[in-house]
Amino acid sequence: MTDNDISTIEIAATNPAQRLILALAAAHAARAGSIRQLTLDDLDLPYHRGTLAGYTERLSDIALHALRAWLKHRKTTWPHSPNRHVLISERTAIAKTPVSQMHLQRQMRRLGVTIDRIRQERILQEALTAGADPLHLSLMFHLSVSRTDKYAEIAQ
Repeated sequence: MTDNDISTIEIAATNPAQRLILALAAAHAARAGSIRQLTLDDLDLPYHRGTLAGYTERLSDIALHALRAWLKHRKTTWPHSPNRHVLISERTAIAKTPVSQMHLQRQMRRLGVTIDRIRQERILQEALTAGADPLHLSLMFHLSVSRTDKYAEIAQ
């Protein structure tokens, strides 16, 4: 993705849900499934930590900012929702299920990008920055050896 592509996506992301999804995918290379499954219990905001896909890590400043904005919006829009998932919608606010895969796809379609593309770009950026070190990529993004080898090869 070019800098122009990134700027266009940032400008187009006008709602807090889109901004949170983008932040988690761009800063933490989060997959759609882990974004959908993220619960309020996975967050430790005072210590800037979150658990994504079973791995606890420090949240980036951009993800933390987007998360706080989303949680404020969530509380204002659905103040009594019993749903413990971070991302909720009109349909899931009264349930206990995560938003659907289609819900995430709709949010990203409006921006003209997919979560997978943002995630792949993040991993590739790290591979280029870190000198294409497969071990570093594996530890940072919890990827298999074969997957990290592919990113390292592309980065070289």
